[in-house]
Amino acid sequence: MVVNMEQESDPQLARCMQILSVIGDLWTLAVVMTLQRSEMRFNELQRAIPRVNAVTLTSRLKKLEEAGIVSRAAGSRGRQSTVYALTPTGERLLPIVDAVRTVALDLERSGDAPRG
Repeated sequence: MVVNMEQESDPQLARCMQILSVIGDLWTLAVVMTLQRSEMRFNELQRAIPRVNAVTLTSRLKKLEEAGIVSRAAGSRGRQSTVYALTPTGERLLPIVDAVRTVALDLERSGDAPRG
């Protein structure tokens, strides 16, 4: 989803919506949360994120790379060891990711977690 900022009456809201269109889905947050720990190869990411399939993970990594949130680099063993990591821009999202994690854990502990 691309947000046309000219159509929005509030430029701050439009910018927030534009950012959320990139980072506001389940798998994207899971990728950023997982890469927060360290850089990883594709298979490591896939094993670390429950229920993600290869097609979805590939799509999210490409989207995040295009947005400048994740970097992709060949490791020392060539093409077989491509490594993904958060960029400085991606690291700026970590307070948001941490806030989502905190709220999720608080809701779970209180028994008020949304069902679905």
